[in-house]
Amino acid sequence: MKKKKTLCIATFAVALVCIALGIAFATIMGGAWRTVGTVIAVFGVVMLIVCAVMSLRKEELTSARYARKKSLLTPCEIEFLQTLRRIDPNKCEVVFQVALVSVIDKKTQTAYRNELFRIIDYAFVDRRTYAPLLLVELNDSSHLRADRKLRDEKVSEICKKAKMPLVTFTVEEAKDFSLVKRRVLSKML
Repeated sequence: MKKKKTLCIATFAVALVCIALGIAFATIMGGAWRTVGTVIAVFGVVMLIVCAVMSLRKEELTSARYARKKSLLTPCEIEFLQTLRRIDPNKCEVVFQVALVSVIDKKTQTAYRNELFRIIDYAFVDRRTYAPLLLVELNDSSHLRADRKLRDEKVSEICKKAKMPLVTFTVEEAKDFSLVKRRVLSKML
């Protein structure tokens, strides 16, 4: 950190010298020296801008604040996880907040791999092999936003192409255990 501060101070000093020399050459000397002086002054200004950006970036990084979350899931998500775990506890494990990249392999290079970094709410996996069997999304009111709808469509498309079953539930549907169990078991591999 001390080296960066020293570098920034040195850059600032060199920038000021360049600006002063550049202005001196541009105003006192004539002909080609005027152009050289202008170039030196502009270089000094660029160095000042770089120094300012470095200082602001350092400030931005050191002023970031972080806090530990109270829980990985909301109360509604916890309740639904408990519901899902009651469906077939001897055969399946239910894991939560699973990245698509953990359950789907990309076989082509036609699109970016980062599309698989989307998070799925829940995944049913085989208790012995941990093979993915079914993905589950719990859609609250945030899924009504346009950006979330696009995200949900993309996730659905990826799952279809990968032949990975996906079932979605609204918060209201999630409260009906028989409905949830029936839909999950009908879609599970």
